Amino acid sequence: MSDHQGALPRTLVLGLGNDILSDDGVGLRTVRRVEALAGDRAEFAEACVATVDLLSLMSGYDRVVIIDAFVSSDLPPGTTLRATPEDLPHGFGYRSFHTLPFRAVLEMGERLGIPMPQEVVIHGLAVDETSTFGESFTPPVAEAWESWAEEIARSELGFERTRTAPSKG
Repeated sequence: MSDHQGALPRTLVLGLGNDILSDDGVGLRTVRRVEALAGDRAEFAEACVATVDLLSLMSGYDRVVIIDAFVSSDLPPGTTLRATPEDLPHGFGYRSFHTLPFRAVLEMGERLGIPMPQEVVIHGLAVDETSTFGESFTPPVAEAWESWAEEIARSELGFERTRTAPSKG
């Protein structure tokens, strides 16, 4: 992933997921596509970590754009959303005894004096399958992810298509 210095505000685009768990890899593949489209406008990283581990990744940035899959009983696979931590339901986060809700992670960072971003934006794509081993997406995710990546590049990084960028992945 790239290290672009001098961007104002200093922005990190962070893709989350696991490449070998079917639809769960969509955050990683999408961040690669966003970087191919608008790589000179931000710094990019990938992670397969739970929320408390995000503290060190987000530290020192003015703005963080998180790209991840989510499972919903209310929204069909392929549905996209844009949210801020304040929009998330209380307690939203990865479920394990080793993690905290996402808003609690940001609050913990602030209390510990860790330089946390002033703005966090979360882009999610509703998925169907996150626990089956495989590198292929289910049909609704396969159909949605590339246009979702272009929308994120446009809305968050000001990318305007002037040429066709090759897809990475």
